[in-house]
Amino acid sequence: MNDKDYAFLKELVETPSPSGYEQPAQRVLRRELAPVADSLETDMLGNLVAGIKGVGEQPLRVMLAGHCDEIGFMVRYIDDQGFLYFAPIGGVDPHLVPGQRVRVHGTAGAVPGVIGKKPIHLTEAKERETVAKFKHLYIDLGCRER
Repeated sequence: MNDKDYAFLKELVETPSPSGYEQPAQRVLRRELAPVADSLETDMLGNLVAGIKGVGEQPLRVMLAGHCDEIGFMVRYIDDQGFLYFAPIGGVDPHLVPGQRVRVHGTAGAVPGVIGKKPIHLTEAKERETVAKFKHLYIDLGCRER
């Protein structure tokens, strides 16, 4: 992979675009496709459609489709210790999120955090056998208070 393609791919995967908020990733794609596409449109559902005309008497018709969205969460409230409680946007498996690094986006920019849950030494034996529910997971930004 050349440096230009790597830079584009890096920018695309680092662009926040949770389900329902795909426009930032689509802007990156639109910018990259504009020089090579014959047409660029956004349909009524928000899908970005790029057309490239084929060549020859019977040009091939090919469709490439992909998602622009990613797993996301929405902050529901902040407790007095500064922990953010959240709900998933789209389908997210709660098994996979504890310990994941996240970026919380607000009006002042993005803040790094990590998803946490009740520590193992504070859980009852029965609790250890179950998957933590989203209402018991939180995002720790390293704040001491709200």
